[in-house]
Amino acid sequence: MGTDWASTVRSLRLRLRLKQGAMAELIGVSQTYVSRLEAGLVTPPAAVAEAIVKLAEDPRTRSLFDDLRATVEHSPFPCLLLQTGPEGLRIEAASTIMRQDFLAGEHRIENAPALKRLTGDLEALHRQGLADGNILGASAVWTDHDAINRFWQVRYTPIRDETGASFMHVTLADLEDSPAARAAANDAKPRIERFNGSEG
Repeated sequence: MGTDWASTVRSLRLRLRLKQGAMAELIGVSQTYVSRLEAGLVTPPAAVAEAIVKLAEDPRTRSLFDDLRATVEHSPFPCLLLQTGPEGLRIEAASTIMRQDFLAGEHRIENAPALKRLTGDLEALHRQGLADGNILGASAVWTDHDAINRFWQVRYTPIRDETGASFMHVTLADLEDSPAARAAANDAKPRIERFNGSEG
């Protein structure tokens, strides 16, 4: 699938807080051309596309979302960044341990047996208003069925990138076997924190 240059250029320009003229100078084109790029009327030639990508990947201009994606990919802990939306869940980034121990070679969350609880939790969060922006975060405790008496504390944090697309940052922390962990693991749905301070 090709790059959506219209949204790429617009989100980069807005992230850098540039007017179209200033963006045009940085990538070597006219202000009118940047306007046409953002409107989706033109596709940049290779040299301009390279300049846009170089500007986007420059550590000095990289977005917080790009930093989060890199943090997830290089984390020594099991964590995941999922794009959520009408098309379903798409893996944006996953740590090595998440790929090896939980995804086990699968490229879709729905096909990974170890993440069955995750898909159920995300469905519950959507029913509770995740798409409406009312959920600050959620947590749950999972039982690892492949290892006796192993529990995971799971944290769900909804975020949006600079284009407004919705994502879910998921982190897992190993819990010691305890009565509290066993009791929490019996909860059928995640504990939700809302922006108004209420919990559900």
